[in-house]
Amino acid sequence: MTPRPGGSESAGAHSSSVPATDGMQTRPDAHAPPAHLDAAKLLFGSADFRNYWFSSAVFGLGIWGYITAQGWVALELTDDAWKVSIASVFYFLPMFLFALPMGVVADSRDRRKTAIAARLGAGVLIVVMTVLAATDRLTYPLLLLFAFLIGTSIIAEIPARQAYVGQIVPRTHLMQAAALTEVQGGFSRFLGPLSAGWLLHQFGPGGGFGMFAATNFLFVWFFFRIKVSGAVPRAPGAPHPFRQMLEGFRYLGAHKDALSVALISIGAGIFGWTYLALMPLMAKHALHGNAVTNGFLGMAVGLGSVPLSLTLATSRSLTYQGRAFVGTALIWACGVILFSVSRTVPLAIAALFVAGFGFGGQAILQRALLLRIVDRLYQGRVFGTMMLTWGANIIGTLGAGALARSLGVPLVIGISGAAIVAVVGSVVAWNPKLLRL
Repeated sequence: MTPRPGGSESAGAHSSSVPATDGMQTRPDAHAPPAHLDAAKLLFGSADFRNYWFSSAVFGLGIWGYITAQGWVALELTDDAWKVSIASVFYFLPMFLFALPMGVVADSRDRRKTAIAARLGAGVLIVVMTVLAATDRLTYPLLLLFAFLIGTSIIAEIPARQAYVGQIVPRTHLMQAAALTEVQGGFSRFLGPLSAGWLLHQFGPGGGFGMFAATNFLFVWFFFRIKVSGAVPRAPGAPHPFRQMLEGFRYLGAHKDALSVALISIGAGIFGWTYLALMPLMAKHALHGNAVTNGFLGMAVGLGSVPLSLTLATSRSLTYQGRAFVGTALIWACGVILFSVSRTVPLAIAALFVAGFGFGGQAILQRALLLRIVDRLYQGRVFGTMMLTWGANIIGTLGAGALARSLGVPLVIGISGAAIVAVVGSVVAWNPKLLRL
């Protein structure tokens, strides 16, 4: 099958190569949420979407708690900026290595079953890690090993889950669904780090990691309750998975608007996660805090993403989603820069609230844009590519960890924020049409 290039309109429409049913709605229309359903009622009107929403909520709670715990434990084991950064690199490395193959899996295997299998595997891994941490047997090399394995489980699941929502929710409500998902993501980023910081302070590393173990199994329980099949129709004689991956590349390369969204997302990902990797060092050395302080900083990022998420979730439409996507990416950058010059906890929390506002809005609009302009036959592969947004940050994190030793953590975080501005400006100059999507 040859990739079909096109702009935002052609990509979203059905061509002759795509069945009129879109090939994706696997349950009878009588069970689907009606197209006229108010966005505010989407969460309560569809049991399937409600279970999807809660599964994503508990996943987000656990993963942001895990990221917070991992960074703090790495700091306690080493007290070294480079080694703390390396722990983050090991977690995100699988997302760089396996994002594209897992996008192919999401377009060729049952998406519901893929998500369940990945989360069960992660649950078992984190139980072992929790036991080692609680018995003081968790060493820095073991921390790196578990970071890599858990990162692998994440990339095995996310492209399938993000594409699966298109099978649950009518196309007319994709932006609202993305916004509602980001609302819970914001609260997860708020409660996850805060809970992990408190658990670390009270019970040590085992407490911080144990929360993630529980949320993995709760995710699986919610996903089992979803009735929509995650099966992806495949045409007879479907190409080899490697060829499918190449087709996904060709499709994205020929679709200038989708490629623009991808370039901003991946470029911002290279630099935009540096402040999270170095946050424990800012908490301890620049702000003279402890694990609870680090938890409050992570909480501010999640809290910041909630207001815009709620606004978009209740909005019937949004003119110029591309312009909003660019604007929120720039707000994210401004928050990171402000965080770099913060020397008090209240100012740091305010700066991270701004960063979270921009980050959350950018994440919503990225998904909404791609679900709207990308042909559904390629959405899994495109969302797999978007996971390079997470994986690509290893480049920035490695450089930041090395530079932090000589330039200092605050200056390196400030440089990363300025780099996001440069990426966004360059892409918009290359494709001004992005502002009119």
